[in-house]
Amino acid sequence: MLNGVKHPPHMNELLAPVAWRPNRRMLRDGWADLKWLPRDRAGWNMTLAAWAYAMRRQLAERADLNLWAQLHGCPASARYARLGDDALVLWHGTSAPRAEKIRQVGLFPKKGIWATAEPTLAHSFARNRAGRFAAGSATVVLVFDRENIGPDFEIAREKNTLRFRRPVGPEFIEYILWDDSIEFVGAHRSRRPKAWGVGRFKRVRGRWVPRSRPPVRFDGDQTYESLAEWLDLSVRRILTTLGEATAVEVFSSLYATIDPTDALRHDEILDTLDRLCRRPRSRKQRLFSLSPPEGGGAPPSG
Repeated sequence: MLNGVKHPPHMNELLAPVAWRPNRRMLRDGWADLKWLPRDRAGWNMTLAAWAYAMRRQLAERADLNLWAQLHGCPASARYARLGDDALVLWHGTSAPRAEKIRQVGLFPKKGIWATAEPTLAHSFARNRAGRFAAGSATVVLVFDRENIGPDFEIAREKNTLRFRRPVGPEFIEYILWDDSIEFVGAHRSRRPKAWGVGRFKRVRGRWVPRSRPPVRFDGDQTYESLAEWLDLSVRRILTTLGEATAVEVFSSLYATIDPTDALRHDEILDTLDRLCRRPRSRKQRLFSLSPPEGGGAPPSG
């Protein structure tokens, strides 16, 4: 309950401050993109999803919002699909209580509304708001028509940041990233790409096993009978879809498509990447791609 109003599950601990602590182990081992990976042995939060989009934006210059949604088990946005190359995706970081109001009435300026094309910047502001107001954080994902945004809003441009001096209605909101989930709030869903399903597991005699009776359908005609098989198929699907990916993209997609997240340990993901991938190519971040089939293909890159 918040102010006497009943809220959905993600709001249950809304007033509890979030402990934002960098993962020193990952930073020490050279995983800069996993800076905000939960420090426990397993787990996911919306920070990973924001960073995953940011990494894809760096690699591809223009990240595909609907592809990002698919990898995180979320519905695709019909508005984004319709706009195509004219779609402008902006992120607005705030506190969870304020995001709950924003989803209903939109954004209203006092000294201007700031939104950015860089999700890590928006999420940094969300962390600041969460700490300032001792509440959960949230990041609102907005989609505009790039060609028609000028006549509708007065905009001050600073690098990747836009300032709106007029209200932004809720019809521009497509997703909200809460601390523990991603919610699609757009008016219409797109049929393509189809959101990836969630692997559901339960703990039996100390082992994680599928909730459904094996073999469990994964994708197409693929099935799995164990957590290890699900992880193998999932990593292959992520890297086949993206071609090359940073670790945070893999981690975020995996944790967003498994229930519960405790079933999957960080070390298991790193071990699987080491087993399935060629030696990671280094740019600013380590880039992973699947090893070529045995007996053929190019040698591992250095």
